[in-house]
Amino acid sequence: MPPFPPRVSTLLSRLNKKHGDTEDSRVWVIGGKEANEDRTKNKSRKGTGDASANANENGSSEVQPDLMGLADLNLSGPSTPTVIQAPRPVLNSSPSIDKWYEKLCMSNDGILYEDNAIQMGVKSEYHGHLGRIALYVGNKMTVPLTSFTASVTGHNPDALSITFAKIPSNVIAPRTQAQHVIHVEGKKPFDSSPILMISYLAGSLTTINLQLPLLVTKFFEGVTLSQTDFFERWKLIGGAPREAQVVLPISLDEANGVDLVKNRKVLTGHGFSLLQDVDPNPINLVGAGVLHTSMGGKVGCLLRVEPNKVAKLCRVTVRSTSEEVAAQVLQALQKPLSKNSAL
Repeated sequence: MPPFPPRVSTLLSRLNKKHGDTEDSRVWVIGGKEANEDRTKNKSRKGTGDASANANENGSSEVQPDLMGLADLNLSGPSTPTVIQAPRPVLNSSPSIDKWYEKLCMSNDGILYEDNAIQMGVKSEYHGHLGRIALYVGNKMTVPLTSFTASVTGHNPDALSITFAKIPSNVIAPRTQAQHVIHVEGKKPFDSSPILMISYLAGSLTTINLQLPLLVTKFFEGVTLSQTDFFERWKLIGGAPREAQVVLPISLDEANGVDLVKNRKVLTGHGFSLLQDVDPNPINLVGAGVLHTSMGGKVGCLLRVEPNKVAKLCRVTVRSTSEEVAAQVLQALQKPLSKNSAL
């Protein structure tokens, strides 16, 4: 694949334009930005109620008669709107596809898909709540790919914004490669990868549906904490529902020991900083990170990975000021840390 085009400044300029709501210093406050907004609204409501009460006591406000008989009319509509979601497309799957996807969830460039006709690769970069993904599609055949289309579905647009920089060309010449740039914005926490849908004609219609390696951890930034700071925040967040935990079966390395190299790679690849001298057990790992979102502000997240060589099990515990984020991070880490990893 060709080198990634130098457009970091463009991405950073978009980030700087939207920094107003993301500079939230209350990273480690339970409930985060929304909780603080609720407190402000409650104060406002209280002040309005007090003013109305004072007006009634002073006799300066009069009750107006219901001249049109509308007192009992309910205009609020249904309490919970019905949302109909389209079914997710059936994904292409193979051991190679699973391995490529898992690798790309922990790195920013690599192969996404390959067969006898095409090869697809990804190069990406993330700054705060913004990201840019370059999708490279190479035609390996001696005939052109026609009626080529690329789209992304299966995500909540209120939580994750995904847009193509321009409409993809519908023809890819033989033995050539086309580039498609996708802009992404993390607005709120989200719980599943979007789906990339590719279709083209080369004698017959071919459709390829793949998970785009875009998890909530792509918008994480590692932070460094001392042992005291870590445990203060760990205790402050507390247990359930802001704690998510699972015990996983693990595989040992070639020396019949805990695979610390793999575990470290998984945690740092998902945006966490590994903290030193926090846990006295040398095979345990402790990490900290902050999720950046444009609408939800910043969300703090802590984790502990505690493997047991004898039992071939590993306990993974994630605590976050947002219970949503704790569950989503645990979901992202489960497979790559377990013996079921495709790596």
